[in-house]
Amino acid sequence: MRRLSSSEIDRFQRDGYLIVDTGIPAEILDGVVTDLADYLSGAKTSQELAYADSNRVQDAWVISKNVKTLAIWPQVLDVLVDLYDKTPLPFQTLNFPRGTEQPAHSDSIHFNSEPFGLMCGVWIALEDIGPDQGPLVYYPGSQKLPEMNFEDIGLKADYSEYAKYEEQLRALIETHNFQPELGLVKKGSAIIWSANLLHGGSLQNDKKLTRYSQVTHYFFEGAKPWRPGHSEQGRAYFEPRWIPLVDAPPPPGFFTRVKNAIGRRLPRRVQ
Repeated sequence: MRRLSSSEIDRFQRDGYLIVDTGIPAEILDGVVTDLADYLSGAKTSQELAYADSNRVQDAWVISKNVKTLAIWPQVLDVLVDLYDKTPLPFQTLNFPRGTEQPAHSDSIHFNSEPFGLMCGVWIALEDIGPDQGPLVYYPGSQKLPEMNFEDIGLKADYSEYAKYEEQLRALIETHNFQPELGLVKKGSAIIWSANLLHGGSLQNDKKLTRYSQVTHYFFEGAKPWRPGHSEQGRAYFEPRWIPLVDAPPPPGFFTRVKNAIGRRLPRRVQ
């Protein structure tokens, strides 16, 4: 099993992200694209999916074994354990056929945790990513900013304030002189970022190009999940739809046993 070096862990803590080679076979990566082609084109729908259109498919792990395989890939789980010294618990997948051009944001504005920071995203390239495909853009060091929920920056805790939130982040990036970096990575590479890292999608210069990718979001053991965008009347806590680490339907007590088992199986953090 993969173990991170102390320098890699230090880099993640300094920059808020880390790029690793997952070792996922090409047939699995290609299988994700094949599995979702009909859903992205609109030719097929499924009530099991949380969301699906031509730009993204959410929670496709429920209908694609390949998507689920990426979400629970052992080498990725090993890296997350080394970075956080806690059990990672996957709870959402997002699949994209092209660049999003999404403005800078942190994942913690969508789903946060108590204690703060016990959540991360893992973005996996399903093809080689070049500068014209609208690669991921991120701002190293921005994860060290204070926790910024809507109310923390003087906004109503509701998604109706989201455009104002984005404006404030643009001002913060300029004030702190955070410098953007692009996710120009090879097929099968993963970009792991902390919940508070500012990131988004860069301009897609060539609209004909694809940018197939999968994001999986993880909480960590001990996290109490809540949604800042639904918390005007107090913090909106929720129970995620966890992605099981086995193929059989989870029996009663499954998640408690998985958390205990994975803690024994995966390596602990390098000191």
